[in-house]
Parts: sequence; C-alpha cells; structure tokens
Amino acid sequence: MSFSEERFIHEAFSHKDALMSHAMRLTRNEKDAEDLVQDTLLRACKNFDKYEPGSNCKAWLFRIMHNEFISQYRHNRRELEYVDYNEPLDENHPDSRDLYYDDDKYCENSDEFGDEITAALSTVPDDFRAIVVMADLQDQSYREISEKLSIPVGTVMSRLFRGRQILRQKLHDYAVSLGIIRA
Repeated sequence: MSFSEERFIHEAFSHKDALMSHAMRLTRNEKDAEDLVQDTLLRACKNFDKYEPGSNCKAWLFRIMHNEFISQYRHNRRELEYVDYNEPLDENHPDSRDLYYDDDKYCENSDEFGDEITAALSTVPDDFRAIVVMADLQDQSYREISEKLSIPVGTVMSRLFRGRQILRQKLHDYAVSLGIIRA
C-alpha cells in the first residue's frame, strides 16, 4: 500500500459515518445513501491528488457528495422525463420514488418528527433542504455549512431563509391545529 493510499484511508474513511448520515438526509433511502457514499469516496479516491493536505478533508468530501447528489438528481430527472405513459408505473421501482409518497421510504425519522413535519420537509427543494437539515437538525453553523458545501456564507443564509419559509408555509395549518399559532 502506497503512502497516498494510506493517507486517503486515514483521512477520508474517518468521515464515513458523517457522510452516511448526511447521505441519508439527502436521499431519504438507505440503499441510495450507501450508493451516494460509495460514489463520493470513489470520486474522492480518484481525485485525492487534488486534495491539499492540512485542509478540511470532511468539508472537501461533503462538497464532493453534494455535487454527486445534484448530478444524480439531474440525471434521474432526465430519465423520468422519458416515461412511457402507456406503461403502468411500478410503485416499487426506484425511478418512480418522486411519483409516489411512501411513508416507510421517506420517514426514517418518524420517531423524531410527526408525519406532517417529515412530509413538509420532503417538499423543500434539495438545495434548501440540505441546508435546513444541516443548520436546524444538525446544529451546524453558517460557516461550517459554507465550508462543507463550498458556497458563500451569504448563500447559506439565503437558502436557509428560503427553506424555512417553504416549511413555514407548508406547516401553517398544522401549527394552527395544534394551537402553536393563531389562525
């Protein structure tokens, strides 16, 4: 085993649990999360020569994961555009996950949140949802999120604000029904 392989294993694989946790929040599906982590680590391994020793490896890996997730999302969207509308849809097929709402698939955190909150969170666009999850559920600072996603702090703040607005709109009636806010 060469020195760079040892360094890669030492630096990158120490963040595997954090990558898996973030991948689960992005994909909301264990199999897809495992695939995303594997793709992230594979891409990181191929490009490890571009990694600057001493810099934040975790942030670098999270940025690779974020880019990989967006690439896969766009690829899946393009594939979904070519649906044969004469063919019946299979609810269990992975490409139909955006067409069906399956409580078991989308509510891994159902013991932490109610169905209404989990459903509302799943409607938030991916770029906003990732930042809302990192800020509000993982208690990460704007700066940490900025470093992990390689975007400016102002963009983090803007996306967090918009993501929260979307959640607020989606959860308004639910909050009224619980008496949290007035109608």
